[in-house]
Amino acid sequence: MSSLPAVFLASGFALTGSEQLESARLIDAGEREAAGHYGHLPPNPDQLGGAFSFTTLAGTIVNEQSFKGRWTLLYFGYARCTDSCPMAIPIIAQAAKELRESGLEARSVFVDIEAAAIGNVRRRASGGTGHPVHLHEVDRKRALRVLQSNFGSELEILTGTRGQLSAATAAFMVAREHIPPRDGERGHSINHSSLIYMLDPKARVAGYGYHTSTPKVLVETVRKLRRSK
Repeated sequence: MSSLPAVFLASGFALTGSEQLESARLIDAGEREAAGHYGHLPPNPDQLGGAFSFTTLAGTIVNEQSFKGRWTLLYFGYARCTDSCPMAIPIIAQAAKELRESGLEARSVFVDIEAAAIGNVRRRASGGTGHPVHLHEVDRKRALRVLQSNFGSELEILTGTRGQLSAATAAFMVAREHIPPRDGERGHSINHSSLIYMLDPKARVAGYGYHTSTPKVLVETVRKLRRSK
């Protein structure tokens, strides 16, 4: 049977296994390095998060206080993405729904990181695509409307100012890089790290998975994290 993706938990624990999840176990440095994401050693969840703020699509400011009181499955990406985001968004929405149906307060949150280059964002030369400079913004607004229509109340969509997004991506160690557009995208694309963060009811990062995780893995991990509190 094929293995499910590893999910890293606070204090260096991980869930691994096949279709039947194994118990959480301590993973060593070698295993963490072997499971590296984009060539980086996976961070300990205790290193992630902190003070942050975002803006809803309606213009309301939310911060870490707004995340308290329930479990949150949080994913950073961009609405126009044709790569990992279309995989991750339905997964977190479904997992949060299953958690709610089991009696656990939970929600899924997608943060659209689309913004002009700032801070640790690096641009590569596009090679002269000939696209108008704001074409991607037209596509972004359309993609956000589609997400709202497709998921409704099952998915909370957040974004922010350049300053908000720069601070939040730094707090959650989200790597991002503007590159020439992929097939199906215009203006530019964004390479970004692809963690699914699991925030506990105190708005602390308790663990994380990847966009290749399944709803089942995320649900079982949140339950295990909850029992460990």
